[in-house]
Amino acid sequence: MRGNLIIMDNLDLDYPIVSESLEAYEDYSLLITDGIVMDFTDLPDGVRIQRILTVHQLIRSIVDGPGTPYIIIARSDVINSWPYPDLDNLYDTMRMKTFYAGSDIILMVVGGRMVFRNMLHGELYGEEYAQY
Repeated sequence: MRGNLIIMDNLDLDYPIVSESLEAYEDYSLLITDGIVMDFTDLPDGVRIQRILTVHQLIRSIVDGPGTPYIIIARSDVINSWPYPDLDNLYDTMRMKTFYAGSDIILMVVGGRMVFRNMLHGELYGEEYAQY
């Protein structure tokens, strides 16, 4: 049972894809970074909300969390401030959680482009390290 990993960046909280993702599941974990201001009254009853302060906390929440879907909403400046090796670990953690636990994970980055796009295309470490 495999899940899906979807990574989107350069979004705005008002984009329809954001509200559609928040309504797509009845039971999921919503992980948000500092700077994300939302109205939580319209969310389903089964949503678990957690504020994420560090990349290590985000990784730990995904590893130790249930096999339900995860929606992660982060500001681009927060993601881009995290060290590259930690972002590699986050990416690997999300991939493993989707593959082994069958969890859907949607990472939405609000603001500009994020460093993940550069990592996935090998722009940071060279194309020999690019992951597709």
